[in-house]
Amino acid sequence: MHDDDCVSNFAFSTDEDSQVFHHQWYAQGKLHDCPTCYSRITADEPPSQHWLRDGKKTGQLQLTRQQQAVLDIIESRQIETFFFCDESAKDKLEHFIGETCTQSVPELLRWMFHNRTLRIEFNVACYVNIINQDQVLIFQSGTLGVEHHYDVDECVTVIYELLMERIQNYLSCSYDVDLENCSITRIRVQVKRVQRNASEDGELNASSQLMALPLQLHHQSACRSSSNSSSEEELSSLHAAYVKCERECHGYFPPNMRVNLYGIQQCQTTKELFVVPYHISETLQKLPNKNFLILNDVMGQFQRLHRLDAPLIATPTPRSTKLECRRCRTHFKRRSRLLIHQQLRCGQDFSVDSMHADIVEVYEQCLPISRSVFQYACYGITKPKTIMRKGQFVPIECDWRSESSVKVQHGPCVVISSAYNSSPCKYC
Repeated sequence: MHDDDCVSNFAFSTDEDSQVFHHQWYAQGKLHDCPTCYSRITADEPPSQHWLRDGKKTGQLQLTRQQQAVLDIIESRQIETFFFCDESAKDKLEHFIGETCTQSVPELLRWMFHNRTLRIEFNVACYVNIINQDQVLIFQSGTLGVEHHYDVDECVTVIYELLMERIQNYLSCSYDVDLENCSITRIRVQVKRVQRNASEDGELNASSQLMALPLQLHHQSACRSSSNSSSEEELSSLHAAYVKCERECHGYFPPNMRVNLYGIQQCQTTKELFVVPYHISETLQKLPNKNFLILNDVMGQFQRLHRLDAPLIATPTPRSTKLECRRCRTHFKRRSRLLIHQQLRCGQDFSVDSMHADIVEVYEQCLPISRSVFQYACYGITKPKTIMRKGQFVPIECDWRSESSVKVQHGPCVVISSAYNSSPCKYC
């Protein structure tokens, strides 16, 4: 029901006994209530309780013990290449592409923001099998840098849209076929992480570099840093007071804390970001209160306070005016997506490669990630691949007709075959 032409509204309403926060949008002349952004607190509770009970969890990485163990292995082995693959996906291409775009790949990239990660750089490659052809085409996106975990969803969406456009155009021009005559059963994601040193965690002079603003907020005039910046001493004092109150008072700040604090919340339905009040102090002096945005990392841990020009209203920037890329004339309704598109140079850095259909790729010592985490099989690659044609010596025994037939002689491995009728991935 929601699309980019809808006009969103984030509002608080108060009656005698309670305060209600709700997200609504207008579409086709009708008002619709968001099914995922709604919370109610008693009238005497501070606004922080809305955020602590519901908003703080949006976009926050919540890991099971099994998932944390997988992350520890990724960290220790410095794994940067991942494959999503499933043989059954060849008959349901749209479902495979759609699920990996909206869920699997974004979730994997959010994982990469753990443990002091400042920035990630990633690219995506699709292996396209053309029916009745001896070629497998590998379409790879350009590398995109992501500085905030809230930007992951939009970055992946823009990359997938450009990839699908390039794939369709190439198939039409070079093979006179469309995607209905192809299958995509394998997607490769390569990720590099830029981390800060542990020694920087407590240094205030480096705090401004700990976390950037999300793109949806960074380019709103209300979120630009104030020219009248706070002193290090003031920031240090406020930082300590916020941490103490959050830990000991659970969002109930003392009246003498004369600042306004705001939290970031993400709508799970529309993926829009909006800012909600966390602590609003009554002004008892001639000078107005200073305003700060609370920035947390992907695990929900406090990072820093970002100084704001003015109090924020929980309403997104209107999207009535279409934005245009000056280079390729593509139109966008969100400025953040235009910026991502421009970082990708309109897809100019995308590439296409091919290999013969009977080529087999062998990846040794891979990390299998349980299907309880992602819908499709996912493998982390720890060693470079070995490429060989069928008929050459392969240091494993393999019979594609049996599901449990891969017998490893020299440690665990993944065998990825390019043949259309072969299993795309086996692990043992």
